[in-house]
Amino acid sequence: MALAIHKERSVAILPSFMNQITRMAVNKTQKYPGSNTATKTALPISHIDVTGCKDCTLVTSVFMSEIPHTSLEEVYAAVLAYFDSIPTAMRRHFGVKASRSRLNNIEAPVAYWRLNTDGIGFPPTVNHVMSANLTTSLGVVHLDAIPDDPLYPTGRSEFDVCALTLTPRKDPATGRTISVTLRWVVLYRYNMMPGDPVLKKSLEIVRPILNGDLITASVCSYIQELLQQRYTP
Repeated sequence: MALAIHKERSVAILPSFMNQITRMAVNKTQKYPGSNTATKTALPISHIDVTGCKDCTLVTSVFMSEIPHTSLEEVYAAVLAYFDSIPTAMRRHFGVKASRSRLNNIEAPVAYWRLNTDGIGFPPTVNHVMSANLTTSLGVVHLDAIPDDPLYPTGRSEFDVCALTLTPRKDPATGRTISVTLRWVVLYRYNMMPGDPVLKKSLEIVRPILNGDLITASVCSYIQELLQQRYTP
């Protein structure tokens, strides 16, 4: 019941939140020297902030891109495939050993996972609730860390949260979908200060996640394979 409520809240809140936070990232990016503020926003956009707090460091990343595909449903399927393949992607791209196990019933509408990793740059153990929803005009995925579950305890020193929305961009003349806008926000919390060499090394390792490179490559690869299968005799 609690996980179902969590999903309902995520699906209801995330779209407006993602629109707001990506707009803030666009505004920040356009203030940089060399940006052209007189023209429409050029995608992709990636903006990373590192903030030192009293006893930790927060790393936030905002990424926004256009996926050149006309089916929202297929881009949504590609995003879900990306999350399903996270342990494999960690081994392939980061050399990090990773395993994932389901903590709740596989038939449950909201997935509760435990991810174990062995390598710098990632929390050793994180419990995630994954909420996902698709309508004709919006895809939503929310991966939320649960650091305080007494049944499945984890260390609170490091954790990550990410959120993603997909919206079709339509041709004004025909009303047909011409691409899908992907908005991606990631938050990492580290129990160390910004100047710590371990943190700096960690950020270099996870940069392809933060700047959107990894999810973009995964989604585009999935769609390419789908199209090859569709049009191969």
